[in-house]
Amino acid sequence: MPRRKQFNGICSDTLASFVSRYNDLDGYWALGQYATFLMQAGEQHLQIQLQENSRLPARSRFSASATYYRGAVMRLMAANEMPPNWLADACIIFSLTGPTNAFCEIAITSDLGKVYRANRTVEVKPHNPLLEHRRSGNFGPSNQRGE
Repeated sequence: MPRRKQFNGICSDTLASFVSRYNDLDGYWALGQYATFLMQAGEQHLQIQLQENSRLPARSRFSASATYYRGAVMRLMAANEMPPNWLADACIIFSLTGPTNAFCEIAITSDLGKVYRANRTVEVKPHNPLLEHRRSGNFGPSNQRGE
């Protein structure tokens, strides 16, 4: 029998995938691209809403991430036999905390209003295509295999 407390595991699993080196966009590590975007925009936080029709900052190309992680949450819920209507809201927040550090957090709100969270601090360098090797093959988060 499913329980809403399973959102704790879903938060943890989704965040592990998000901070993974296999999370890439256009063949490059996504977190490095987020860091570069925030530095160029002069901002500290990037919030990726995982709801349908959510908006991302202007000039960002991160809609693939929002789509993938929205689907990941729904797939994990289905695997745990949780009804989709238990999900009221979900977002991932990427915050720069230093020149090479970022704080990543996911928050999932259930239909009963309880918020479940997981967070991690990671080392991240800004994206530099001259110093990075591009992953070949189909682009998008490589952890998307088996969608």
